[in-house]
Amino acid sequence: MPFPEDKLVYDYVWDVETKDWKSWHETISEYVVDVKKAYSEIVVPTLDSIRMKWLMRSLLSANKHVMIPGPTGTGKSVYVTQLLQQEMPDDFQALQMTFSAQTSASQA
Repeated sequence: MPFPEDKLVYDYVWDVETKDWKSWHETISEYVVDVKKAYSEIVVPTLDSIRMKWLMRSLLSANKHVMIPGPTGTGKSVYVTQLLQQEMPDDFQALQMTFSAQTSASQA
């Protein structure tokens, strides 16, 4: 199947069922803001977050370890927490530990 030429390879995912390229936004349901949530609790899916969560879900489902590197403040912890607590099957259990630049090896 030829690759769509209008965008980059990172903008698409291969859909095994339809045997066609899909935009990442087509892989999730339409996002609707929950008006009952506080502003700080609203997480709007972006192209990057959809891709990252898809990759994490695929690796975790295959019993592989996942490390998410990146700059501070880019939402890594938010996306990981959201995936593990809300989107993974019930046989996955999340244990959250917070580390920072101030955490020492003796505290871990």
